[in-house]
Amino acid sequence: MLEKKSQSDIKVNNLNLVLKTIIKNEPLSRADIVRLTKISKPTVSNLIDELIQRNLISEIGIGKSSGGRKPILLKFNNTKNFFLAFEMGRGGYRIAVSDLKGKILHKSSSEFSPNITLKEKLEEIKKSIIELLKRANISTNLITKSICLTPGIYVEKDKELKLLPYNGKNEHYDIKEYFKSFLKQDLYLGHATKLSLLGEKIAGKARGHKNVIYIDFAYGLGTSIMIDGKLYYGSFNSAGEIGYFYSSIEEFRNNDIKPYEFGTLEKHISGKSIAEKGKESAIKKPESKILSLTDGNIDRITAKTVFQAAKMGDISAILILKESFDYFNMALSNLINLLSPELIILGGGFSKSGDFLLNLIKGEIHDKVLFTPEIVLSTLQEDASIIGGIHYLIEKTDFLKEL
Repeated sequence: MLEKKSQSDIKVNNLNLVLKTIIKNEPLSRADIVRLTKISKPTVSNLIDELIQRNLISEIGIGKSSGGRKPILLKFNNTKNFFLAFEMGRGGYRIAVSDLKGKILHKSSSEFSPNITLKEKLEEIKKSIIELLKRANISTNLITKSICLTPGIYVEKDKELKLLPYNGKNEHYDIKEYFKSFLKQDLYLGHATKLSLLGEKIAGKARGHKNVIYIDFAYGLGTSIMIDGKLYYGSFNSAGEIGYFYSSIEEFRNNDIKPYEFGTLEKHISGKSIAEKGKESAIKKPESKILSLTDGNIDRITAKTVFQAAKMGDISAILILKESFDYFNMALSNLINLLSPELIILGGGFSKSGDFLLNLIKGEIHDKVLFTPEIVLSTLQEDASIIGGIHYLIEKTDFLKEL
């Protein structure tokens, strides 16, 4: 009985090896697979027959030959099923469908109307998913796995990601159950910032690097960490919450962490805090460019407005950013000295300011760290989290059992 089980395990392991070899190196001939896997020719032939029968691979034609019989080439059936990933941010959402190798085939995005509820956001995303799948001619039963990417925090051991409050309050809406009702499958919840770094590793600036920090400048302030080529989540999945860093002994003494409230560093630097500082400055100095950029409407001032005004030379905006980034650069220097990364990737809304953002950071930390890492802007931008989410699903999928 033990020998039979062992033979079964060997067969499964060999099937997996052959399938992964084809996926990575396709198109391949049977002889190529024998050479790459070191499995005997008769065994490879039997394994190939089974994979073809299960519609996981296909014969696609005749390859070149250096002499003798021309080989038949094999490829992975990458459109047998699909993956679905969607990111729900505060201001908008993005949706993508990929093939089984992670290539994005169809995608869409849109902004939310102001002040709508979380439930209304979920309804809008659901409608857009249905429309996208219809345009792509993909039925929901062909979706192997799905993931929702969102900002949030892990506040309980062994519990899943919790959304940060929307519209100033936490609506406690069960996202997984909502989408399960029409996708007819469980939904993974993923932290958008953490999986953005996975996206950068797969297709962005982190390719070829092992020790990387990804900073997400958004409504809040998030960080993702890669150590020795692997995302570091920490014991409770909460690694990277840089927003909760303390900036002084007074802050440490007078502030406690409250999971659904901004951390002390985020109160100094984040999309929300810089927008608030911009509004305060506009009230005191209505002649500033901060206010003129919004045609005198204080409620329309955002962090982007402050960056625009600063790039135009507005002193008030420059002072806001200088003070805010003093706090950030102090935190980043501590993080660099602790982890010694080779690369820092800046993503999120602030990163669209380009070299202006880099200049707020690079020159300020140079003499504050033991070793200065390379600091770059994300080129994937909003696609980073989607790509990361899709490849997270690939890592979680057993193609032999689940396809």
